[in-house]
Amino acid sequence: MVRKIIFIPLGIMLGAAAIGLAFPFLNGVPGSEQNIIPRFASQWHLGKGSEEKPMLQYLVNYQDYEFLAKIQFLEQTGDTQQVHLTIDDKKTGQHIEQQLELGQAYVFIGVNEEIKPYVHVLDKTIFSVRDTITGSKYLVVGAEWGTTFVGKFTPKLKLTEYSDTQFEFGTLKTFLISYKVSEIENKLWIADNIPLPVKAQYYAIDGSLDHSYELVVLG
Repeated sequence: MVRKIIFIPLGIMLGAAAIGLAFPFLNGVPGSEQNIIPRFASQWHLGKGSEEKPMLQYLVNYQDYEFLAKIQFLEQTGDTQQVHLTIDDKKTGQHIEQQLELGQAYVFIGVNEEIKPYVHVLDKTIFSVRDTITGSKYLVVGAEWGTTFVGKFTPKLKLTEYSDTQFEFGTLKTFLISYKVSEIENKLWIADNIPLPVKAQYYAIDGSLDHSYELVVLG
């Protein structure tokens, strides 16, 4: 009788362990595409990896704007981080540079008048993620990343894909976060330890392209 009392909990423990090992390989379970148990997955948050002082250069398209934006992350001081922003307008040929601060909420501080229109576009594109994704989110397929607001619609953001994505500079392992409004799907690509999204395609309610951006240089 004593042995039975010992063996029953042991069997439960072994069964639980087996389920835990098999968990990532079950179809339809978050993390199955990555062979990872969700609670052990890495997490991403806005600014992750900025302490390594990366240089990110994007090609940005928004309304009548098309320009290259190079963001060099510099020293961190308390809740702010110095960044050097370089703009090269592909339509006008204008070249502008300014050293700025990024506040705790990733808002630009100390913007001069010359560069302000481009910073406004960055706020509407690359940096708009600060208004959509808050806190740390699991980098695992199937994870929900919160709710966004599109007019009267409140679609859920979901990490839908983990794959190799080709960029001008090479290939990155990326995580696709997307949501749908009717038949329109908006997409945002994240890479672990890169402080900002690396790619996005957003559409207006009528199906026209609202904006897009893509990382073209990673340094």
